[in-house]
Amino acid sequence: MEVRLWFSVNLIFYNLSAAESLRSKILFPSSQSILEFDVDQANVSVLVGHGGTVVHSIDYDNENRYVYFTRTAFFDIVRFPYPSKSITLQHFVNSSSPVGVAIDPKNDHVYWVNDLDNKLFRCKTDGTNIVVVSTDVNNAFMIRLDIINRWMYIGYPSIGIFKSRFDFTDISKIANFTIQTYCMDIDLTEQRLYWMDFSADIKSVNVDGSDVKTIFSDHNLVHHTAIDVLDSYIYFVDYDTRLGMIDKSFQQYKNISEPASQTILHSDTSNIDSIFVFDSIGM
Repeated sequence: MEVRLWFSVNLIFYNLSAAESLRSKILFPSSQSILEFDVDQANVSVLVGHGGTVVHSIDYDNENRYVYFTRTAFFDIVRFPYPSKSITLQHFVNSSSPVGVAIDPKNDHVYWVNDLDNKLFRCKTDGTNIVVVSTDVNNAFMIRLDIINRWMYIGYPSIGIFKSRFDFTDISKIANFTIQTYCMDIDLTEQRLYWMDFSADIKSVNVDGSDVKTIFSDHNLVHHTAIDVLDSYIYFVDYDTRLGMIDKSFQQYKNISEPASQTILHSDTSNIDSIFVFDSIGM
């Protein structure tokens, strides 16, 4: 197994062209801090302490350059400037049980869903003007935004993914979950959603609900808590503590023995419940 994993890592990196080199970084929570993993350099840096809580969701405001994340145990959402030479944690808003958070920087809005009171909220990026968008998001856990086409995607762990307008109108279901799922992401370029369920299946669907695909399946993996998509790669967490990645085109190779499966980028000592992946060039 160790030999195969070594081969997997080297095979993927060997085939990357110079233009496609891995410039991505991953932000993720440990038990006490928000960490940054540099995929190219394979090193980890501590950015800021979060007080010791579960962080279910991280998102980034690329207009104002802030990272936002939920702290369910502290009943709030916090943020910090990034990149910055002086990173300090700032209180943003209080909320009863925030889980999923998503930023709409073009319209100066932050959206989030609560796990306990089944509400969808919105406020300004300075924390003011809090409004309840909907009281009908029962057990919603995940939220992603398409700010260009003005669609909101909300994930319900035992049900599936629904889409709506930003005012929670024009609602439709685009994917069914047959197995518990607590993580999803959207590829805005391809206009597809990706999710990883508790059976270790990574699946994908067009934003109109068509063309459902299983991209990857490995039922030896367990505890799948986070997923994010960037360019040609899907990044994910398995076994609670491992950051992994796979080429989105893996499905093309399913009948070929040469290409390897997932690449394990980093194994942490703490549970990882969310990730945010970005291209470090231009940050």
